[in-house]
Amino acid sequence: MRQMAFSPDESQYIATAGEDDKVKMWNVETGFCFVTFTKHTAPVTAVAFANSQVILSASLDGTVRAHNLVRYKKFRTLTTPKPMQFCSMTADPSGEIVCAGTFEPFDIYMWSLQTGNVLDVLSGHQGPVSYMAFNPEQGKLASASWNKTVKLWDVFKKNTPQESLNHQSDVVCVAFRPDDKMVCASTTKGQLVFWDVEDATIMHTIDGRNDIRGGEL
Repeated sequence: MRQMAFSPDESQYIATAGEDDKVKMWNVETGFCFVTFTKHTAPVTAVAFANSQVILSASLDGTVRAHNLVRYKKFRTLTTPKPMQFCSMTADPSGEIVCAGTFEPFDIYMWSLQTGNVLDVLSGHQGPVSYMAFNPEQGKLASASWNKTVKLWDVFKKNTPQESLNHQSDVVCVAFRPDDKMVCASTTKGQLVFWDVEDATIMHTIDGRNDIRGGEL
């Protein structure tokens, strides 16, 4: 399993993305897999809910697929003009905008889920886009990369320069605090770096290397 996501409606459902090219939906209480989506032709690298009835999946096969959880069918396939391998994916809080990051040439593609059209291509990373997260309120997208950066984008304002947050090692994941004022980045050297979103300054750093050594609790 490459990634997982809980349903946003507080139900007991969780989706998983697999190296076996499949997306599976599970009932947490019973442990029962009640549906498997099999349309991908390469490992699935990311899953995210657009809403409680739509699950999104990104794959190394160069597609992002939208699946309906009422009829259990794929209803939209999002692609790029030139085939790309996707390594990360997220949706905005409204579920209308879908973003996926590529292994190469390190771009972020943005689609309208309603139409399936590419809305924009965000460029600037110098390494694979490893993880992405949307700010819950303000429409900002945070993207983490293996080139030691996190970038903040305003996806609803074109031609707006992105903010670049530089780290000492590659960044593997990123998350916004619920109040939207802080973003946390996790690096390959075991650090958690907390940034002020407004002025792009480091607020706190946690060095987790001593806590994640093998055999220690």
